[in-house]
Amino acid sequence: MTTTPQHPVPEAEALFNPAFGAYLLASSVHAAAKKTQSPLPWPSAFLVLPLVLPEDTRRSLPSKSTVTLMAWAHANPRHQAAFAERAAALTDYTRASLRTALRHQAIGTSPQGLTSPRPPKPSSQAPGEEVAECARAAVLVGRWLATTDPARAFTVLGVRP
Repeated sequence: MTTTPQHPVPEAEALFNPAFGAYLLASSVHAAAKKTQSPLPWPSAFLVLPLVLPEDTRRSLPSKSTVTLMAWAHANPRHQAAFAERAAALTDYTRASLRTALRHQAIGTSPQGLTSPRPPKPSSQAPGEEVAECARAAVLVGRWLATTDPARAFTVLGVRP
């Protein structure tokens, strides 16, 4: 039996559950809003999941946001080179996750971008270590994106918005 892109395998559906993506996006948006007291620009949301979900990329992220996105990208050319393809592959999943987050009011909107109506559950309450790692990475990425112009972030990561 062959599987086509229109009919994903059940494992992929479980891994790419929009509710999980919504949690990660909410964690990122909340961290960004907390850092700058302003919304996260819409385009930046499409950078979060491709940085957080792939295990190799997630594990290469620094533990603190004192390292900038630009410094991390230049120190990790392999991840930077693969990012555009990963971002494209995760676009539909990001959209589905955004819709889920908006529907459940985990993320709000304003004319300036995405807002955080309430804090998401902290990573310490995650149901497993991998989920906690993803949540911690989403917080870091949110802090990065809060202080990085979206066009610059896309350019550094090799993606055209």
